[in-house]
Amino acid sequence: MPADLLAWAATIGAAAGALPLLGAGRRAPRYPALLWNGARLHRAGAPEADGLTLVALAAAPDDAPLELLERAVATGLALRTGLDPGTDGPLPTGRPTTGVVAAAGCAAVAAGITDLGPVLDLAAGLMVVQPPEIGTVAEAALGWGHCLAAGWLAPRALGAGLIGMPDALLPTLETVTGHPARAVAVPAGPHAPAAVPAGGDRAAQLLAALS
Repeated sequence: MPADLLAWAATIGAAAGALPLLGAGRRAPRYPALLWNGARLHRAGAPEADGLTLVALAAAPDDAPLELLERAVATGLALRTGLDPGTDGPLPTGRPTTGVVAAAGCAAVAAGITDLGPVLDLAAGLMVVQPPEIGTVAEAALGWGHCLAAGWLAPRALGAGLIGMPDALLPTLETVTGHPARAVAVPAGPHAPAAVPAGGDRAAQLLAALS
């Protein structure tokens, strides 16, 4: 494990905490743990489903069934794919961290929220705008950590009374990137998608490793 991640884990970690810091032998509260684990998983080349699984675990009740967690991860992956601008065409004006929206959808489904629209609108305001050029590996890793942590925070912030601008997601993406944004089909809460996409078994594997 990189020395900077170990030093970071020593700063935020303890013997007890809501989530493990993977591979560090420590635990931490949900937000810092998701931020750290996102950076750790990205630098290890882990699939994004692994990070979304941690988001689902952080957001779900303790007795949540595996099926709900996998549906949450599947929802996050579906949103991630739907929001991916691709690499064709001119560089965008800026690159928003759309993974925040994917993680927010994942967290909302895991928490049992049935109307994802307000969660995603709020998550749009939690995205970080990055320069159009791809940054360093460390910067990208921190960006993915931010996506997981901020996405988990979105439904909690909504529950605390904060709201986003209605229907803010697509206009925000268009303003930031300078490109037209595709309409995204918002899955209908914890009952969709009906099937876990290919690779969903990795979520079950990670859950088994953490149990």
